[in-house]
Amino acid sequence: MRDMIIVGAGAAGLSAAVYALGKQLNFLMVYEELCGKSDWGQELADQDAEAYRAGSEAVNLFARRIRAHPEHTISDRVTSVMPTNETFQVVTRNHGVLESRTVIIATGATPVALDVPYAQEFVGHGLGYSVTTYTHLLAGKTAAVIGTRERALRGVGELARLARQVYWIAPDPAIMTTSLAQTVQQRPNVEVFAGYRVQEIIGNFHAGEVVINRNGETRSLGVDAVFVDLGLQPNTQMVQGLGVTDAQGFIQVNDHNATSVPGLFAAGDVTTSFGEQVIIAMGEGARAALGAYDYVLAEPASYADLPLD
Repeated sequence: MRDMIIVGAGAAGLSAAVYALGKQLNFLMVYEELCGKSDWGQELADQDAEAYRAGSEAVNLFARRIRAHPEHTISDRVTSVMPTNETFQVVTRNHGVLESRTVIIATGATPVALDVPYAQEFVGHGLGYSVTTYTHLLAGKTAAVIGTRERALRGVGELARLARQVYWIAPDPAIMTTSLAQTVQQRPNVEVFAGYRVQEIIGNFHAGEVVINRNGETRSLGVDAVFVDLGLQPNTQMVQGLGVTDAQGFIQVNDHNATSVPGLFAAGDVTTSFGEQVIIAMGEGARAALGAYDYVLAEPASYADLPLD
């Protein structure tokens, strides 16, 4: 019987694992992709500086720490998590059923992809899904932000401080009434294309042009970078049916990163917590591990195998 099973090995999962390692817990981390989205990169055409990704550096440092303890990891997909008799059964595709006193879900969320011709080919080459990571590289350049969410608006606001020109494509009319949207629209370097749809992305190796259309009117926008924010799809299939997710599928947690199911915790982009940032997810992972550790300490069974003086 393990003390803790961590599902996922992105920023939140690795942070939880490092915490568990420090507390000498009997834990296991089950993952499909080590480091998760934190290792996704984006290269711009004529990039004159290296992208500084402090979160990614920290995540890779944690990953090296965990790689030194292979007894605590397996590479596999978790298909379901089932509470039973004050423990959990974690069902995996290739390693059968694993048992643990606590479980931390840190499986992250997948960006909704821009489904237009050639968009996928340019991912990492001028087209990406994280504005905040690369804003500092767009000083004096032109960028397009595609999306209607508040996160897209925040990206437009950040870019407007440095970029020569920012195109915001298809903003939601409801968002345009917020104070940030009102401020952003007043910036002379921001042009809003409400109601336009992206037709295709064009470029030579790097994305360099966005073709948009509204009611038969086509525009072509030359850019140095394209950022997409069409929403996130939480990876919560393994806990469906447990009643811990909201209407969008994100796991609801309290300020200890605990769910409504005792012993089940969650951290990172898979939750309803504010802030889709690597360093925020790392903090949440540690907090979830602390919550799970407290839960284990409160159980008499956690002392059953300890030697007596």
